Amino acid sequence: MAIANKPNWTLAIGIPAIIFLACFLITFTQRYESDQQLISNAIIGDLLITAPLAYLLLIRKTAVSKFTVIRVFVIGVLVAGLILNAHSNDLLQFVKTWISPLIEVGIIFLVLRKFYTASKAGKQAGNNKVDFLAHCRRVMFEVTGNATAGNIFSSEIAVFYYAFIGRKYKGIDYRSTFTAYKENGVILFLGTFLALFMIETIGVHFLLSMWNKVGAWIITGLSFYTCIQLFAHIRAIKARPTIINDHSLEVHNGLAGDAYIDISNIEKFEMTNKIPVGRKAIKISLLKTLEGHNCVVYLKQPIEVTKIFGIKKTTDTVLLFVDRPKDFAEVLDLRLTGLATIVG
Repeated sequence: MAIANKPNWTLAIGIPAIIFLACFLITFTQRYESDQQLISNAIIGDLLITAPLAYLLLIRKTAVSKFTVIRVFVIGVLVAGLILNAHSNDLLQFVKTWISPLIEVGIIFLVLRKFYTASKAGKQAGNNKVDFLAHCRRVMFEVTGNATAGNIFSSEIAVFYYAFIGRKYKGIDYRSTFTAYKENGVILFLGTFLALFMIETIGVHFLLSMWNKVGAWIITGLSFYTCIQLFAHIRAIKARPTIINDHSLEVHNGLAGDAYIDISNIEKFEMTNKIPVGRKAIKISLLKTLEGHNCVVYLKQPIEVTKIFGIKKTTDTVLLFVDRPKDFAEVLDLRLTGLATIVG
């Protein structure tokens, strides 16, 4: 995402960096050795207050989100933990124990609040198509100031949202909204895989615990989180349909990928399961070798599609699966015909 009215990044990044470096060098001085407690508190003040404040003053009149000051604060906490003894400094221990978790909870609350506000405004305007993951990416970009970091954080937030809060999309009409799981058995396949993975995780845990209990619990924890991710993806498939708007085509496949295509950028489309030759095709799916497609959309100009964890890839051909492909083809063809009539 491009940022208009950019700040002077040399100063905005350089001044906090100089403050971090100066604090690091101070820890090697004799004065620091003679009065660690007092100087450590001063260093913490510089790292967690002076550096973020300097950054905020340098970006305040630009288009950069003020929430990006959080990342400077977080870096300050990390630097403080590296150069100071956290266990012997009560102030740093307090920040790590109480302030940092409060900031994390605040960010999650901000995302949910912004989504609720956008969803409420959309309903009042007669639009019930506010997508949580897409909106979360926009909010996290504001918070982090970086599209890649925003995509990663929003992907993790979306896992818990769709696993425990998100609901199946209501109002599928197969005229503007289309499901992509009823005719290909993907839910059954992923559900079976999830069940087998959970059974294997339990078995591996008991096997590993015979040698190393700590290692067994670490691997089990990681495996359990993978199960939550897969479960969230299954629920997200039902919550995020493919949508044909008046001027765009939104292709979604749970948490596995998204493609936003302008109708005017569609060269042609074919309802086929063949893979086009000589094109840089990308399938919007989690397991591209196991999940089929029944539609190929050829683009006039390449676009960026978002894959799992917010990874961006460029393509000139999008492969997708939709239920009731004949209805999908009729609606999309009407959009293309209508656009050609307007252009003509």
